[in-house]
Amino acid sequence: MASQSTKKKFAIAGGSLLLIAGVTVGGALVTANSTIFNNVFNAEITETPADGELTVTGAPMSNTFTGAMDGEVITGYYTATNTSATSTLTVGLGSQLQPGGVQSAALAGALDTRVSVDDGALVSTGSLSDMRLGAGETFELAPGASAKVRVDVFVDDADAFRGLGLDGATVTADYLFTSIAK
Repeated sequence: MASQSTKKKFAIAGGSLLLIAGVTVGGALVTANSTIFNNVFNAEITETPADGELTVTGAPMSNTFTGAMDGEVITGYYTATNTSATSTLTVGLGSQLQPGGVQSAALAGALDTRVSVDDGALVSTGSLSDMRLGAGETFELAPGASAKVRVDVFVDDADAFRGLGLDGATVTADYLFTSIAK
C-alpha cells in the first residue's frame, strides 16, 4: 500500500437537476472604470412542466487512488425515480467539478468513468472531468418508475496515472442527473 503522500483523493456528491426551470440572477459588477447594474436573466417555459420530477438517492463516493494497478475502481449505486404520474422522463448523467483542491483538474482528467443502468452493459462515459452519457445512451423512466444506476470511477492505466505527478491531488465533483419530460 502506498504512503499517504502518494495518494490521490476524490469525492463525489450526488445531485439532481430538473432542466425545466427559470433562472433569475440580480446584482452589480463594479470595476475601476464602470458599473453594470441589474443583471437579470430570465427563462420562460412555454410548455407545461411535468407533474413530477426526477429524484436521485444514493450515498456520496469518496476514495483515495494509489495507481497500484490498472482498473483500480470505486463503485457507487444510485436510484433515479420519476415521481410524475403522467410524464415519461429522458434521463442523462454528467459531472461537474467543484472549485478548489490541489491539482483537481489534472486528477479529474486522469480518472475514467463508466455507467450501467439496471445492470445493463457498462458504458464508457469519459473522464471524471467531463463525464457524460451520450445522446444515444440516455435512458427513459416511465411515470412512477425507478432505475438503478451504477457509476464507476477508475484508473485505466496505472503507469500513466502514477507518471502524472499527482501526489496529494484532490478533486470534488457532483454527478448531475438531468431529465426532460416527453
